[in-house]
This record gives sequence, C-alpha cells and structure tokens, in this order.
Amino acid sequence: MAPRTPQETTATLAKTLERRTAPMQQRARDRIDSVLAATERLLATTSVDTITTSSIAAEADVPVSSIYRYFPNVFAIYKELFETLVSQIHGRIAEILENPQYTSWRERHLEVMLVLRRTLNEDPAYRPLFHLMLTTRELRIVKEHANAQIAAYLAARWEKGLDGFHGSAPLAVARMATEIFTSFETLTSGEAQSEWTDSLFAEATLALERYLSLYLEDPG
Repeated sequence: MAPRTPQETTATLAKTLERRTAPMQQRARDRIDSVLAATERLLATTSVDTITTSSIAAEADVPVSSIYRYFPNVFAIYKELFETLVSQIHGRIAEILENPQYTSWRERHLEVMLVLRRTLNEDPAYRPLFHLMLTTRELRIVKEHANAQIAAYLAARWEKGLDGFHGSAPLAVARMATEIFTSFETLTSGEAQSEWTDSLFAEATLALERYLSLYLEDPG
C-alpha cells in the first residue's frame, strides 16, 4: 500500500472529527449544548488528561450513548467547542472592525488584541482548550482553519482598501498578521496569568502594530 500524502492524511484526520449526525429536533440540539457546556466546565476545573467521554457524559447528566450518537470521540467534542468559542471571538473582532467609532486602525488593533486578552483571562476553559489545539495532531488542523478564516476576512477588507491598506498581497499580509495575533495564545497556552504573560501580551501587541504599520495608514 502506498503511503498517504499529506493531503490524504489531513482529510482522514478531519473526517474523524466530524459530527456523526446533525440534530434535527430542539431536544437533540439542547443535549449537544449540554455536552459542550459540560466539556467547558471540565476543562476549566480538571486536568485534560482526566477528561473522557464518560466524564463528560456524567458532568452533562446524559448517557454516554447520547454522546456517541453525535460525536465519534472526545476530540470531536473539543473541535466543536473550539469552533464555537472562536466564532464568538471572530464575531467580536468583526464588530470592532466595522464600528465607525474607531477612526484609527491603531485603535481597532488595540481593541482586537484586548478581545483576545479578555477571552484568555475570563474564560478558564479557553487556555487549556487552545493548548489542545496546539499539541494534539488531530486538532491542529482545526486551529489552522480558524486562522485561515480570520485572515480571509481581513484580506477581503484590505482588498477594498479599507484601513488604508496599501500593498500587493492582502491575503499574505493577513495570514502573517493572524499568526502574530495568535502568537500570544501560542506562547501562553500552557501558562497561568502572571507578569510574564503580561509582558508577552505587550510584545505581541507591539509586534503586530509595527507589522501592520507597513501596510495600513489612517485617513489623512
């Protein structure tokens, strides 16, 4: 048998994370929400190594069979929870970028960074969940997809010349900016809040501002 190509391996891993079936009734959707909420509570209060589908089922007060009806494994639950939280973050970022009260891209840039900071500080489940995205092979592609989504959104803005963008490769700039933006998450995913994480946040904010200043400018 011929070895799998990287594309085939990625496709196989992605398939193992897909929900088995879509809930058709409200009761089923409520049960999935309960499973995700239970997973978030466990991530915030216990070691990741102790979390299993059985412990999630117990926390959510549902039969294990109900979990397996929709999720093939615990990684699929993590994937859906991460996508839910990231969607909320992306929504907040879009609100900031579209808000006319910010007349400077530098103001928007700072507010966007603070969204990330608040998420890490205020949601105790997000930091261990993000760490899972970095360290688990099956989940790494989910993080990469999330980064690609926000980069595509930024590139679409900049292709229109918004934020005073000037450059020939808005998507390339957006992808690099997204990597700098998430570098704070990457560097502190296994860290507790401390002066060290404060310093890293300040450095990531400065690095992103200096990079963007090469391509963005405020209205004259």
